[in-house]
Amino acid sequence: MASVPRPRQVQVAVVDWLDRRFPFTSSVDEALYQRVPNYANAFYYCFGGMTFILIALQLVTGVFLAFYYVPDVAGNPAPAYTSVQHIMKDVYLGWLVRGVHFWAANLLVVMIVLHMARVFWTGSYRAPRELNWMVGVIMLLVVLAFSLTGYLLPWDTKAYWATSVTIQIIAGTPILGGLLQSLAQGGPTLGPATLQRFFTIHVFLLPGAILLLMYVHFRLIRQHGISEPM
Repeated sequence: MASVPRPRQVQVAVVDWLDRRFPFTSSVDEALYQRVPNYANAFYYCFGGMTFILIALQLVTGVFLAFYYVPDVAGNPAPAYTSVQHIMKDVYLGWLVRGVHFWAANLLVVMIVLHMARVFWTGSYRAPRELNWMVGVIMLLVVLAFSLTGYLLPWDTKAYWATSVTIQIIAGTPILGGLLQSLAQGGPTLGPATLQRFFTIHVFLLPGAILLLMYVHFRLIRQHGISEPM
């Protein structure tokens, strides 16, 4: 009677199978195992890691919310408000998921600002890391765009009028103000087209942008290492 393979044997066999077709082990070792300088144990070096964790948390909770969120039906944006109330009151732990998504979004802005302040204070923006600093600034703008587009999605009174004020500020941009306002609103006034555009940007465009920027950011960190404090 043949013996049943042990879990350890199955694990080794699977890893060997992957290694023969793709450099699986070396890729994992490169991603997970890297010598960290002693000075990086200071508490202010954790802001970057916290930013990454919060972004990952936003993506995960955002997917759960998207399962139940309805931006509009046949051009009527009313289901957006109704679906948010359904998430908060009827969906199991929906209130918790939305609460985590909301507060993590606020904390994310704080953490990314603290991280950039640490980078500036320790001089980590200097050559050869100035390109990574530029990528970080773009990531901050993307995070702010997440906050702006996500604020309208509940489609309640506060979200409507706050977004209206924001669009009016955008309209005050020299030369391009009118064009930017039209692109944001999707029409002459804030309405269903605005909600649809904000939802599309928030759920499709910005997550792709932040994932790409995070990949570039981490690759540049691996390329140049963690900078020493001044």
